[in-house]
Amino acid sequence: MVNTGIAFSGGGITGLLASTCVLNSLSNFDGFSSSADLAFSTTSGGTIGYGIWANAGPPGTDAMYFPEYDTSMAYSDANTELTGDKTYWFANANSYLEFTTATKPASARATAHKGANETTSAVRSEKPPSRVAGGHHGLRSGLPSTSGWWRLAIDTCFYLGYGIHDYDISPGTREWHVNMGLLKQNACPITLGSEDNVYESASSKLWLAVMDMVPGTIANPQGYTVTDDVSTLDAMSYSSAFWVASIVESAAQYLLLGGTLMSASAEKDGNSKDFYWTDGGFIDTTGVVAHLQQQRTSIVAFYNNNDDLEVLAAPWAFLFGRSSATDTMNHLEGPELGQVFADTTLFDQVYANLTDGSILRASLSNVEILENSYLGTSAYTLDSLVIISNQYSDEFIDSFSDGDIKSNLNEDFPNKFDVALPTLDANVLCMMQDYKVQKYAGELKKALGL
Repeated sequence: MVNTGIAFSGGGITGLLASTCVLNSLSNFDGFSSSADLAFSTTSGGTIGYGIWANAGPPGTDAMYFPEYDTSMAYSDANTELTGDKTYWFANANSYLEFTTATKPASARATAHKGANETTSAVRSEKPPSRVAGGHHGLRSGLPSTSGWWRLAIDTCFYLGYGIHDYDISPGTREWHVNMGLLKQNACPITLGSEDNVYESASSKLWLAVMDMVPGTIANPQGYTVTDDVSTLDAMSYSSAFWVASIVESAAQYLLLGGTLMSASAEKDGNSKDFYWTDGGFIDTTGVVAHLQQQRTSIVAFYNNNDDLEVLAAPWAFLFGRSSATDTMNHLEGPELGQVFADTTLFDQVYANLTDGSILRASLSNVEILENSYLGTSAYTLDSLVIISNQYSDEFIDSFSDGDIKSNLNEDFPNKFDVALPTLDANVLCMMQDYKVQKYAGELKKALGL
């Protein structure tokens, strides 16, 4: 049994790029690339990012160039699609995968800079912006016209962005769990809570499915067996199917575009039911639950969602059983079904640390895990949980000697991008991941057993 887990959250193009950069930085740790006691769990954008890394990024492939944290880097270099002595710029996915188009409401941006003390009592009282109405996971241009279009987009990204043919896409050899959602077809279109966006019928209609990528097996806490063949490319497209939300949460769009959804069949006790695949973030954006299902003793979670935690705290709040409004894509099951950490009081300090730009890290030990039949966890004690967040950090940004880097960053840096990141922001985002890994190197090595 593998005892140590690394989780990469969802987060659109931000989560995708950040996960590849974290993996590149962690590969500098002695033993990281060869350790047999490391397993990975990914959701949505983090799933595609890990898939790109597994096929084009590991040391020795000489395929991808990553800008490492360098305080002396000039703005001109930071604003260039750098390849160095490699073949591909790490952020080529920018050109092929557009997770979104519409701009967030001004109210969402305005609340993004409130302090942690203003949210810990209600953990964000106002309802986050709806993505169905054109939030930052909306469709880039127009609407899907055929089932499989997103799979084709990812296939194109791998080939044109990183030189990997679809028939060469592999899960690698390390234990890798991919989080996906299963939504019963007869439940659609679905209705979310008007105040909190929680899907009250989730317990019987929306379930988590976790694919162990190397053997290709899929586990479901409700005991259903998926009968369809699911390839590595399929799993990446299902796990990151952000666009499903806008269809299944609208009667009009479901009538018009229901035929573009990706279907699944699953059986239990001889009975077969029809489902749609959904983004794994519908149930667990963090990627942590799959590791808890396996009762890992140590988990390091890199949370790179493209939502400011001070606007959308639900993905972590719900795991601690804390009430909060979610949006139309993250943890739709709510806190009652979604709680896995027994001590709800731990969340306040976790939230405070993760939203503090000078910290960006929360660390817990001896964490009691609840039995949760909906998510498939059993009661046990987790020895260590380290969470690394992706909030704005003056400490990091001000460390660059060239002031043009800070002055030219997009106002949405690092976690509120509505579309693909500008070149400068992509490179600085990558350096920010390296900065955090370096800052907490000792703690991370200990947690990862390196």
